[in-house]
Amino acid sequence: MKSLLFSAIFAFAIAAFQPAAFADDSGSSGTKRFNITMLNKRAEQRSLKRFTLKEWMEGNEKRKMMDMWLSLNSPSPYEFSVAGSLNQYTLDGSSNNQVSKKSYEGSFSAYATAVGLTGEYQNNTEENYNDTTALFNLRVFGTNLQDTSFTLHYGLRTRTENSGLYRLNQQFAAATLQVYLIGFFGVQSQYRYYMPITESYYGDIKPNDLTIGAFIDFDAFRIFGDYYHEKQNSQLNGTESTIDRTGTKIGLKIFF
Repeated sequence: MKSLLFSAIFAFAIAAFQPAAFADDSGSSGTKRFNITMLNKRAEQRSLKRFTLKEWMEGNEKRKMMDMWLSLNSPSPYEFSVAGSLNQYTLDGSSNNQVSKKSYEGSFSAYATAVGLTGEYQNNTEENYNDTTALFNLRVFGTNLQDTSFTLHYGLRTRTENSGLYRLNQQFAAATLQVYLIGFFGVQSQYRYYMPITESYYGDIKPNDLTIGAFIDFDAFRIFGDYYHEKQNSQLNGTESTIDRTGTKIGLKIFF
């Protein structure tokens, strides 16, 4: 039985590689050439789909070169900026006495794609307090720091009176809109809403502030000028008071 099966397989192989052996002697030579051509075409089609170790290694090297090129030419997902400004403003208290003041402010921001962190510090020696602020940023529109964008923020501002008279820890939500009107010139605005808090010196406090301004970019450098209004309403022992700070910020920001 085994010898019969082996003979059949051998005969089929002979017929596949030498189809002329089973052809009628009276068959034309064109039929023989047709059979051979069909076998050759099928072999070529199979060779096109053939997987070889050499081709895989060559393709792997090409992919490595492409990945290297992309890593060298793709923009970094990390962005940073540092800024400083001079704030000049008018202080208007409940006594209706308007006094000119000034302070200095600095900030640093770090972003990874659309998510970022910002730290701010304001030194106000004329009112004898300083602000330390930390923000979490989420850019919902726009691709980078120097692009038309809309960003949401959540943060904490700690205002400390230098002599220890009061200390305000204020959480806030904010939104920033930045619009480039032309390639290097644009406008920006930010609104901050501070959560109401209660403090022993001021009582119940409800502050907020608004900033609107314009800027000019010189490559990685930005000169900006802002108008801002900070308002703080407070109530202590049934007495209401308001503090308004209205003025301008002029500063420089560097992107890297």
